[in-house]
Amino acid sequence: MDLNTILKCDRCCLRENQLPLLDNTKSADIFWVGLSAVKVENIKNDTPLCEKTNSGKLISAIEETMGNVSFYKTNLVKCLPLNESKIRYPNSKEMSACYDHLIYEINAFKPKVVFLLGKIVSDFIAKREKITIGPLHPNFEYIKLNIINTTIVPIHHPSYIQIYKRKKVNNYMSAVKNICEA
Repeated sequence: MDLNTILKCDRCCLRENQLPLLDNTKSADIFWVGLSAVKVENIKNDTPLCEKTNSGKLISAIEETMGNVSFYKTNLVKCLPLNESKIRYPNSKEMSACYDHLIYEINAFKPKVVFLLGKIVSDFIAKREKITIGPLHPNFEYIKLNIINTTIVPIHHPSYIQIYKRKKVNNYMSAVKNICEA
């Protein structure tokens, strides 16, 4: 499998909404894994978790503090899940259909750390890998897990931080940066 295989994927019907959204980065030390693609204007020029989104803005702010580190942004579900033209959460069948693509990306890039953004992504991967992930720590004391041949770290979704923990954005950013630098 290669990234072109992902672009041609037809395991579910979501590609009818929008083709798979991929990052064109060639190597990466750190992975960010969101839930699913958002609507983009140009599938070739846009990337997952780009700065046009609130999550992407916070991720970019974290990246800017880290100097000479390379990043790759992806989603568990590469295509856009819609219901009557409105974005929705992907269902378990759609997540399962895309799971092998995520594993391929991780194995191909061999990042030092993979951040799972939010509870839905973290819980799905934990279930697939037959492990238990407890609740995320309210003070951002995140736990590193060694699964999928790399270090996986479930963290709060950046949008959650911006909406519900706005006063603690700097603490969140520091916690994530510390994991990257460890």
